[in-house]
Amino acid sequence: MMKKLLSILTPILLLGLIFVASQLLMAIAIRSMGLIDADGGVTDFGFFLSYTLSMGITLGLLMLIERGMYGKIGKIDRKSAGFDPVAILLGLIVIVATSILLMPLAKVLPERGIEVGDGTFMLITIVLIAPIIEEVIFRGRLYGILRHNSSPLLAATLSALTFGAIHLSPIVVIEGFLAGFVFSYFYIIKRSIIAPILLHMCNNAMAYALIVLSYNDESVMDIFGGQAYFIFVYIVAAIIVVTAASIMITRLVKEKRRIASSTDVEIATQAEAQE
Repeated sequence: MMKKLLSILTPILLLGLIFVASQLLMAIAIRSMGLIDADGGVTDFGFFLSYTLSMGITLGLLMLIERGMYGKIGKIDRKSAGFDPVAILLGLIVIVATSILLMPLAKVLPERGIEVGDGTFMLITIVLIAPIIEEVIFRGRLYGILRHNSSPLLAATLSALTFGAIHLSPIVVIEGFLAGFVFSYFYIIKRSIIAPILLHMCNNAMAYALIVLSYNDESVMDIFGGQAYFIFVYIVAAIIVVTAASIMITRLVKEKRRIASSTDVEIATQAEAQE
């Protein structure tokens, strides 16, 4: 039991250490390269360079960890079936509903503390590069590693928790975990990394637009017609989230049974072939 627990926690802890170390390393490098704006913050290009290199380092070392633990680097599913506009739209609706549900919590938790520029490099990083590299790391690689010793549901939950944790800001950690679970679900059900990447891109594009346009919780509430209408929208969002969570958890439990059944059939087939 303890050995299994360690095999599950080890890659998560190592990933966390690698992520923190790479972020610190790139922060030092960016400042030494002078990629700092007049306000003392990182320039758009500096952010692009720092993010891409630090996450690239994280991905590379995570692959080495996987090879060290299991002797090989697993394949990432990327079937064309992952390009499913309807599924992506449904996933986006669930994520938006989750964000609406978290609005009251966002008012009592610390501010996000994230300054996002509106330059080209910032846009490319947030909307294109981040979804690709983060999905490869957390769904393609980490989920695959965790699946060696855990069920699809547990692996999806832990990879989503880790994904949320790297965002640091309390409310974004919660949002990241919930969105990460949806990303994991579509990766598992669609058996393709394409689905969560596209969904992640849509989510980031929408979040980026709201930040750049300076929307906050109050202005978003106004979009729904004020507090009275927002209460109705909030109830609908709660129903969507609860229903979606029930469906996703049920499907992931069934996925474990399907995999077990497929494994049994494969073993039986191999045994018959050897006779």
